[in-house]
Amino acid sequence: MGENLTPENALRRIDEIDRRARRPARAVGVTFIVAGFGTIVYWLVMSLGPGWAKIVAAASWLALTTFFVTQVHRMGTQDREVAWANKPTGPVTVVYGVLIVITLVFGIFLLPDEPGGGWIAALVVLAVCTSLPMFYAAWRVMRAER
Repeated sequence: MGENLTPENALRRIDEIDRRARRPARAVGVTFIVAGFGTIVYWLVMSLGPGWAKIVAAASWLALTTFFVTQVHRMGTQDREVAWANKPTGPVTVVYGVLIVITLVFGIFLLPDEPGGGWIAALVVLAVCTSLPMFYAAWRVMRAER
């Protein structure tokens, strides 16, 4: 930076720094979006898929969860909204956990072996509802002013 910094170059430099500061938080937001869609697919496959698909879904979910947690930690994003969404006792985590338990109980104890259209519709609604905390967290992170 020297004394030869023009106003145009200063603005370009500020924009560049701003983009670098926003990029990690947006990556975390995208991670939440992927986790939301992954949640829907996971519960539908685990409840309706054949045995081999359930094994693939479980292994994929484990791998994606490990990747997401590692990625978010590795990025070290220092952002208020990201910290809010990742808080272990925060509303996103608690609601997501409760909805997972509800969907699990529905799939294990209530869903018949040969579900009809109504049961499948209820499962789809539950799977989508279970993903909503992830989408809400993504929305909060990506819309936040930085």
